[in-house]
Amino acid sequence: MKLALLAMLPLLLSAPATVAAQRPRTPAPVPGLSTVTTVTTVTVTDLSGAPIADVRVNLIGALDRSGSTQTNGSVKFDGLRPGTYRMRFDKEGYVLFEREIEIRAGQAAPNPSVALSPAAVPPPPAKPEPPNKPDVPPPGKPITLAVPDYIERNFISNSQPQKVSSMGCSGLANTVLWQIREPWDNRQHPEADAMLYVIGGEGALRLDGRDTPVQAGSFAQVPRGTSYALTRRGRNPLIVLATLSGEPCQ
Repeated sequence: MKLALLAMLPLLLSAPATVAAQRPRTPAPVPGLSTVTTVTTVTVTDLSGAPIADVRVNLIGALDRSGSTQTNGSVKFDGLRPGTYRMRFDKEGYVLFEREIEIRAGQAAPNPSVALSPAAVPPPPAKPEPPNKPDVPPPGKPITLAVPDYIERNFISNSQPQKVSSMGCSGLANTVLWQIREPWDNRQHPEADAMLYVIGGEGALRLDGRDTPVQAGSFAQVPRGTSYALTRRGRNPLIVLATLSGEPCQ
C-alpha cells in the first residue's frame, strides 16, 4: 500500500502545473490597431455666432460616424479611434463646408467649432416681358352721308362691269360701295373679314360652292381668305355696301 502511494505522489505534485498550463492566454494586441477610443463634441454656428440646428455632420476616417446638431448647435461623437478624420457639414441654405481633425492617442480629443456661411440667394426669376402690342393705326375721320344721294352722284355707267367707291375708312376698317353689272368672280380678302349688306338690286352670292339669292336687305359675312363671287340678276345693278374689317385705308 505504501509503495502504491509513493508511486502516485509525482503525479499529484505535477497536476496544478498541468491545469495552469491549460488556461487561455490573453491575445496580444495587433500592431497598428489602437483599441483606445475617445469622445469629441462638434459645435456649429452661423457667422454671427448663433447655433445652427439640424446640420448634418459626417466624419470619415478610422471609424465613420454621422449625426445632426441639436438646438444648441452641437453634436457628440464617441467611440472614435486615434487618427485623422475629415468632417463634412451640410445644411440647406448654407455653403457646404469641410475640415480635418486629428485625434491622437493619449491626448484629449479636440472639440472643434465651425461657422457656416449662408449660401448665395438665387435671384428671383425674371418676369416675362409682356407681348408686344400690335401697332394700331390712327382712327379715321368721322363721316356722315346720305347713301341714296351718294349712289346717285356715283352711279355706275352702262359700260362699266363693276364700280368701287370708297365711302369711309379708318386704320382697321374700310367701307366701300360696290355696283355690279357683270359677274364678279374669285373675290377674296386675305387680311380682312367682309361684311356685305345689299342695298339695291337683285343677284346671287356664291359662297362655299353654293349660290344664295340676295336682294335689298340681305346680309352676308365672308371670313378672311375665303373666295366668293357676286352676280347681278335683273335689269338694275346689284348694289352692295361692304365693310372690310382689318383692311386699312388705301
